[in-house]
Amino acid sequence: MDHPTITEVDFGGNAWRLEHDGASATIAARGATLLDWDPGTGHSVIAGFVSPEELRDGQGSRSRILAPYPGRIKNGTFTWGGRTTSLPTQSDGHARHGFIDKLEFEAISTRSTLQLRAEHLGDDVWPWSFALDVVYALGSGGPGVSNLSITLKLTNLSPETAPAGLGWHPLFQFPNNPKITNLSLTVPARTAIATTQDLIPQPGEAAYSGIHAPVVVDRIGDQQFDSIYTGLVPNDEGVVRTSIIEPKSNHEISLSQEPGEAPYIVVWTGEGLKRGYREAIALEPYSHIPDAVNRADAKALMALAPGKSRAMTATVSFT
Repeated sequence: MDHPTITEVDFGGNAWRLEHDGASATIAARGATLLDWDPGTGHSVIAGFVSPEELRDGQGSRSRILAPYPGRIKNGTFTWGGRTTSLPTQSDGHARHGFIDKLEFEAISTRSTLQLRAEHLGDDVWPWSFALDVVYALGSGGPGVSNLSITLKLTNLSPETAPAGLGWHPLFQFPNNPKITNLSLTVPARTAIATTQDLIPQPGEAAYSGIHAPVVVDRIGDQQFDSIYTGLVPNDEGVVRTSIIEPKSNHEISLSQEPGEAPYIVVWTGEGLKRGYREAIALEPYSHIPDAVNRADAKALMALAPGKSRAMTATVSFT
């Protein structure tokens, strides 16, 4: 198959299926959410939502696109441009991961890549209007390597500067490997973010803790991660590559991100999942530190001028 094919399918609503050289992926219109990705093994390495009902419920944030902010906002409140905004909160009392998972996306192009778009009109919850473009593509990274890439672009449609951040929350699993216990993990990072018990970064410089780079965990075992890293170290190609390896098969899943676009990576071992507990691990690229809108050292970095865009690309490789 020389060129990818894209067809419409049903998942309790619109969805699309991409196929290329034995690989395939399914994306739902709701939230532009990746449901599965088979890199050519006959099994999905994405632990996605398995039903429309589970997608609507959103538990586990499986492959959720995180915008217009990634991570948590403390107490769901912040002040921007003299206006105090109060957001819906989760069980921990904080807002989390934005609301893109509630939007229905439309296909702009289904040629060689799947290009989707949705718009949010400013309302009482999030007063700034924006458009979000999402592009999915399948490809090859060389012999024995299958790639899936996602590009996010948020454009500020408001007449004023608005807060704008991006992230992605994929959960990865290995074929025929039911648990993450034996996986090894490598994170090319020099800094860990210290947080409160409910995962709000500590104030000021107390949030940043130097660590030995790279972070290497030979065997995850029963360790629990919901960890944020920054100070990411690019490879010779200029990208940051976080990886997990299943030792029995020597299969590898890696996530690559541009440190200028996404200088944070979150590793989560799936505590709290109702289904598939510790059967998958999340590697989540973020454009900003969680709660950036409430931090003097990060708030200005969230600012996006009217008509301007912020973009982020992540590439997942299966070897």
